Amino acid sequence: MSKCLFHSLLKNEKGAIQLFRSKKEKEKNTSSSVTSEVPSAHVTSYYRQLTSGKEKDKVFLIGLTVEDLQRLASIRPLFEKHVYKIVDTFYDRIGKMPHLVQIINNHSTIDRLKQTLRAYLMDMVSGEIGEQYVLRRKVIGNVHNRIDLFPEWYLGAYAIIQSEVLRMLMKELPPHEATEVYDSFLKLCSFDMQIAIETYIESYTSSMMKLNEIEELQHRLTESSMTLASSAEETTASIIDCKKIVKTMLDEINAFQKESSEMVEKAENGKNDVARTLTKLDDVVQLIEGTKALTAELADSSGKIGEIVNTIRNISNQTNILSLNANIEAARAGEHGKGFAVVANEVRKLAAQTEQSLDYIHNHIQIVQETIRKFETAFQRIVQETSAFREANESIMLVFEESVASVKSNSEKIDKFSSFVEDFQQTFDEIAKASHQIAEMAEQLNYLNNELTEKFKK
Repeated sequence: MSKCLFHSLLKNEKGAIQLFRSKKEKEKNTSSSVTSEVPSAHVTSYYRQLTSGKEKDKVFLIGLTVEDLQRLASIRPLFEKHVYKIVDTFYDRIGKMPHLVQIINNHSTIDRLKQTLRAYLMDMVSGEIGEQYVLRRKVIGNVHNRIDLFPEWYLGAYAIIQSEVLRMLMKELPPHEATEVYDSFLKLCSFDMQIAIETYIESYTSSMMKLNEIEELQHRLTESSMTLASSAEETTASIIDCKKIVKTMLDEINAFQKESSEMVEKAENGKNDVARTLTKLDDVVQLIEGTKALTAELADSSGKIGEIVNTIRNISNQTNILSLNANIEAARAGEHGKGFAVVANEVRKLAAQTEQSLDYIHNHIQIVQETIRKFETAFQRIVQETSAFREANESIMLVFEESVASVKSNSEKIDKFSSFVEDFQQTFDEIAKASHQIAEMAEQLNYLNNELTEKFKK
């Protein structure tokens, strides 16, 4: 198809040139001229922009002169008269090309493009062929690359436009003028095509470079997604191991908390037992103090009994003396004193027995008093030992209280640590969840990357 379009373009150009050359001399002076070849200042100023810019080599190559631009500006009224027909004919031909119609429908509409083409053609005969004109042509090249309109269709479209412009010139102008105008129009068409094709190639090359960059980014993206997925898996595995360790820690902490609670309970029980023991010791001390008082009373009673024994002993001694005196007096009395002597002997015997009994009582009183002294000494030792035992129990009580306080303090610290570990475990759960989401995102990223790769292949 593109070959036919190029063939048509060349055929129209050669045919027109031959036709106009054969009739040029013959009809040169027979018709009045409607074109002007004297460049205006307006046209000249724009032309200088071309010859002083980057497009000057293109202008020189195709031989585009300021007179050509002035000649085209002179036929603007003709273009205004025929531009609608030229555009309609152009799109009638395009409408018979399904794939071109599809491109149009994907990006615009026929009516909008007709308006754009009319503006494009009128721009060619505006006389304002300068830097902005070039920029507008470059925009066309970029658009063609963006909508995937290949250059052969763009070049072929010029054949249709040139053919319609040729018919218009042949109808409206004398042959020699039509030849000159058409030659100028072909030069400007060539200039437009150079700019559009050059821009298309630059845009296409830039797109290909971007595609290469995208492919490189794709490759890096694939590697990154794989690394991300691998890291997420490793992180998840590490978190699972850490969660196991944390669970073991929690189990041990709970067991230790249970033991601490039992220790507190036992310490409290021990403390209470010691307190009860101290109470009993106080009772024992009171009993000892009471017994000590009774012992003192017993010692006092023993002393009084000793005094009574001494008194009785004195009486016994006096009785014995009286008995001796009675015997002496009985002996002196003779027969009359025998009865009195018998009584005196009996009294003496009784005094002797009393003396013996008093000795016995005295000995036992001494034994009792010695026992009381020993008992007092024992009481003193008991009191001392009891006091020492009380002090020891009070120390034990203090140790129990400190132990209970320490265990309770440790239990509170363990509770706080347990709470911290539980929060830590919750954090691990959140990290594990986030890691799982990262793994899913990596898979999704890899999936999207594969889809993108497939689209590039197509």
